[in-house]
Amino acid sequence: MKCIVCNQRKGKRSCPAKTGLICAQCCGEKRILEIDCPESCEYLKAGRTYEAQAQRMRHLYSTDPAKMERRRRVYSEFEDFVMGLELFLADERRSSRELRDSDAAEAIDLILATLQTEEKGIIYERVSNNLGIDTLRRRLKEYIGNHMNPADGTGERMRRSQVMECLEVIRDILQSHMQGGGPAYVDFLARLMPRSSRISDSGPSLIVPGR
Repeated sequence: MKCIVCNQRKGKRSCPAKTGLICAQCCGEKRILEIDCPESCEYLKAGRTYEAQAQRMRHLYSTDPAKMERRRRVYSEFEDFVMGLELFLADERRSSRELRDSDAAEAIDLILATLQTEEKGIIYERVSNNLGIDTLRRRLKEYIGNHMNPADGTGERMRRSQVMECLEVIRDILQSHMQGGGPAYVDFLARLMPRSSRISDSGPSLIVPGR
């Protein structure tokens, strides 16, 4: 029986989302991004484990020891916040097939530029002329603002310098994906990270370099 998705290759995996047989290639390339996989799917779980290991190895073998040490420290000290950034980008990618690493990088660059001017006592918000990128920037800014100034007064308040360092690390990883080829970082996160409504069941970040 042919794959229910591509109708070309032989379907060998039972896909609960498509209620039919799917080939390994379509399962690997289209899960989450184009197929609404349930969290209980055994192939989704196995794929996430494989991709997490591959991503970890990719970051472990960097030619820049200082960069790697910074990543390890930031992921260790601000794991909850960085995990939230990962989930944010994952959700944005799942809601928009057009989102690319370059879009996420530009949105982060704009926020970093705004925060840097604020460090100097100047209030000037950097924006993008691209509607999609600026929408992403505004949503990301709102997420960050909730951590810098918690509305309910609970939880640890993130300092501007800490937020900037976390954003710089995420920006650095985006850049490495854009330069190194292979799957996009936002695609990887969309496939790996659980939906934000299930964050309490997701455990710690799966891509902490050095784990």
